[in-house]
Amino acid sequence: MLFKLMKNVVLLDPGHGGSDPGAVAFGLMEKDLNLKLAHRVEATLEAMAGEPLWAAEKDEDIRVLFTRKHDVYVSLQERVEMSARAEADFFVSLHANAGGGHGFESFVYEGLGGGDPAVRMQGVLHRNIMEELERWSIRDRGRKSASFYVLRYNSAPAVLVESLFVDNKQEAGLWREESFVEALAVGVAAGIREALGLAAGGGGVSDDEGGGSGAGSGGSSAGAGDKILYTVQVGAFASIDNARRCLERARSRGFGDAFIYLKDHGLNGALNTVQVGAFASVDNARRCLDKARSSGFSDAFIYPKEIS
Repeated sequence: MLFKLMKNVVLLDPGHGGSDPGAVAFGLMEKDLNLKLAHRVEATLEAMAGEPLWAAEKDEDIRVLFTRKHDVYVSLQERVEMSARAEADFFVSLHANAGGGHGFESFVYEGLGGGDPAVRMQGVLHRNIMEELERWSIRDRGRKSASFYVLRYNSAPAVLVESLFVDNKQEAGLWREESFVEALAVGVAAGIREALGLAAGGGGVSDDEGGGSGAGSGGSSAGAGDKILYTVQVGAFASIDNARRCLERARSRGFGDAFIYLKDHGLNGALNTVQVGAFASVDNARRCLDKARSSGFSDAFIYPKEIS
């Protein structure tokens, strides 16, 4: 496998695949969830970079690579070898959990000191994800360490995330909600950008961000000079036709300025999101959210964007 070597290479590692399904419960296979999330994260990172997905040439600030883009088996050794060949700046391994628990947790290699870059990046990634999952009251199981192969032998700063439990009926149900998967992808993508110093306002974290456990603050991570634009979205679709139907429905219910974001759907993993409002005030965004939900868009959600 050949990689384009450049600054800010992110290697997304959808866990399991092929003959290895990972956790299986309630009709879900972990390998499919991990791959779906990885493609959503890629599309979200491109959107956050401010470049249209259909651009012929882009000044990419992040190069996103995959250990697998399809349902194939890739050994743990092959995954870390890919990381070394790509000279990855950040390795993010995506998993769903099992074993009778509930909630979200993240891991770095247990042999790392508190000042290691991977520990700092774990703190940033974990916080961004938990901020997105807050509205589902997801339990924060904390930032942890373990001796997982892809963490122990990785040449890049590596973090492994375990996003909910597929053998928990309620959390398995969340994986079937497009709005949940989209929010999770936003959290992962925002965490990656901030960990690499690409979020508006920098990407540094305070000394207490690097370890321990506890819920995210729920506040904005923007710097003092940054602004937050609160957008209200009522749907996210892989199919442009489904997005157009949602758009027509939104306009027929009083959202005359609704539009589709990421219109081009020629690339795998791209999402067509239907947006009905954008506000500098979170209170105004919440009023719009309430209106959207009362109009029948039960999965509507607020997506905060940092602008400078």
